[in-house]
Amino acid sequence: MRHFILASHGTFSRGIYNSVQIILGEQPNTHIITAYVEEGQDVNDLIEESLKDIPDTDPVIVCTDVFGGSVNNEWMKRLSRPNTHLITGMNLGLLMNLFMRQDDDIENMIRQSVQEAKDGLIYCNDLLSNDNEEEF
Repeated sequence: MRHFILASHGTFSRGIYNSVQIILGEQPNTHIITAYVEEGQDVNDLIEESLKDIPDTDPVIVCTDVFGGSVNNEWMKRLSRPNTHLITGMNLGLLMNLFMRQDDDIENMIRQSVQEAKDGLIYCNDLLSNDNEEEF
């Protein structure tokens, strides 16, 4: 059974998952980590709590908000856990791709979803230039 963990500083992960639910509906086996929301909260404790009921044999796809941030850094320390996949730079396009794909090859699915999320980053002003008017 595939699990998703969305982890962020503050409530970003909860908010972006809410957007996913509006568009795609409830997604099974999705866990949310909102770090630094409550006083004295320890990121390590939140991570351990999210993993405690997930067997090592189940694939876990973790999406964090920003590379180099404390939430992502704590997950980096857990990449030796079997079947754990970590993606950073979480955005709505990425999550929608991940949830909509149920490919057997999880690494290929992740790589394709990451590439499509990158391709979705567009400076829209460039679309209005004379060179692109016909395409738009």
